[in-house]
Amino acid sequence: MRFGIAARLALLLALVGMLAAGLTGFYAHNASRDLLIQSAKDELLTSTQVLASRIIVARQEISRNLKVLSTHPSALGALDPNDTESADQLATLFKLLMKANPDYFQIRLISAADFGAERVRIDRSGDSLLRIDGDDLQEKGHYAYVFESLKGGPGETYLSRFVINHERGSHAGQEEPTAQLAMPVVDAGKVALGVIVINVDLNGVFAQLAAGLPPEFQLFLANGQGDFLIHPDRSQTFGFDRGRRILVQDTFALTADLVAGKSDHVLIEATQGNYADYPMVAAFIQQGVAIRSDERNLILGLAQPLASVLHKADALGVVILQIVLGLCLVCALLAVLVARAVTRPINLMSAAVQGFSDERQAHGLPLEREDEIGVLARSFKQLRDQIRQQLSELHQSRQDLEHLAQHDPLTGLPNRALFADRMALALAAVRRDQTRLALMFIDLDDFKPVNDAHGHAVGDQLLKEIGARLRKSIRESDTAARIGGDEFVVLLRNIQSAEDAMAVGEKIRIAVGAPFIINHASISISASIGIALCPESGQDLIELSKNADNAMYRAKKEGRNTVIIHTASAPA
Repeated sequence: MRFGIAARLALLLALVGMLAAGLTGFYAHNASRDLLIQSAKDELLTSTQVLASRIIVARQEISRNLKVLSTHPSALGALDPNDTESADQLATLFKLLMKANPDYFQIRLISAADFGAERVRIDRSGDSLLRIDGDDLQEKGHYAYVFESLKGGPGETYLSRFVINHERGSHAGQEEPTAQLAMPVVDAGKVALGVIVINVDLNGVFAQLAAGLPPEFQLFLANGQGDFLIHPDRSQTFGFDRGRRILVQDTFALTADLVAGKSDHVLIEATQGNYADYPMVAAFIQQGVAIRSDERNLILGLAQPLASVLHKADALGVVILQIVLGLCLVCALLAVLVARAVTRPINLMSAAVQGFSDERQAHGLPLEREDEIGVLARSFKQLRDQIRQQLSELHQSRQDLEHLAQHDPLTGLPNRALFADRMALALAAVRRDQTRLALMFIDLDDFKPVNDAHGHAVGDQLLKEIGARLRKSIRESDTAARIGGDEFVVLLRNIQSAEDAMAVGEKIRIAVGAPFIINHASISISASIGIALCPESGQDLIELSKNADNAMYRAKKEGRNTVIIHTASAPA
């Protein structure tokens, strides 16, 4: 039996069409896989950079606390062994700060004299705070965080290495991962007479870093030499403390460039060694330590299972397979017809596939056709739309992570870091335009009894509704933020007078004092509000915060549920 030219041409076209469809599906699937993996790496890199900013914000907050303590008058007085009154005042400040910061193991005032004798020391022991005195105070002059910090200038922070704490008698901090941050206490002649030292619980800090990450994400942190400080397997951390080095560059070879300082970030697809059976995609960055420290650099990384990334690619693969099978069928059917009739539609489909993995639009697809070519064209468009939708979802996830780093997760208000940024911009505008602003400190009165009586869920809902009332009580150009617990702050920009700030404060006090209906229960609460005006009560965030806080505590002492503006004659 002989085949005519039409039959042979039809057979040839059918074979060529099927081959083209198969190759198209193969390369389209590979392109979508590579695109998804690269998008996942980019998202991990962005998330890692957000985590790095969290570390910087946490360190800056400790530096601010150190500056407040080291410049407090009682710090200089407590260096004199006979000045017990100053020592008691400083010990009270230490306790207040440790209550507000559960990640602090210990705060000490260490003298530059007497071989680095401890003058004031507060330790965390379980749920209690202990003041160590008498013969239990130790000499610490041989530790780097003492003699290195004494070399620094006023307000300069020193950071020790991240180590396991073996110092004798450290209570809760003993044999735990820790870092010491220290700042010198100087006299009027800028001579360092002592050091304020805060011991930080690294486990707590590490837990905060991982908070909010998807459960499948793995967090890594290493020092500048590559020793693991955070690892999903805790037995791999602080190996140098046990006499062996467990290095990030041994696990992820590409990070050797970060350790050597040749690169500031690497993107990794780990499919060998420890991850041969459980492949991962990861992003690592090198973060320089911006203060005086024995730790010059930190290496931070996030990893995600490759399987979770490729799960989306598998779904696309099914669609691609369906398209390929449909294309083969159409090619076989169309091959029976004249070759010229199918040339143009095939060319259109090929052009669409060529633009599959980039941002070009697939113009000219025969979407209006009702035959198999039209089905294929619409399927290709559907596939491209799916990829764009998934890329949009990845972008939204990245935006959500950035929002999480700047906002309080409970109330949705700006957090301390974002508020500090807006405050810096507002202060710059005050200096540039000779305007005025007001800073309010708002503390809820007797919030703890509400929590105890109604439960934390009701307490959380109450905080959310208070945040909503704060937003409604101020202008869009102003900022309300939650800085922790039941404490809020409000920035009022471009005010004309103290009366304007007082009016807003009264508006907020009345709004907060109105009853809340939560779970069919009426809950009433009040607020004590302290206001500091710029420039009258200070020209920087630290001074304004201190004066607003003092005014708020005066409001507490004077009966609560009131608004007080700080004045120069007001007691500290």
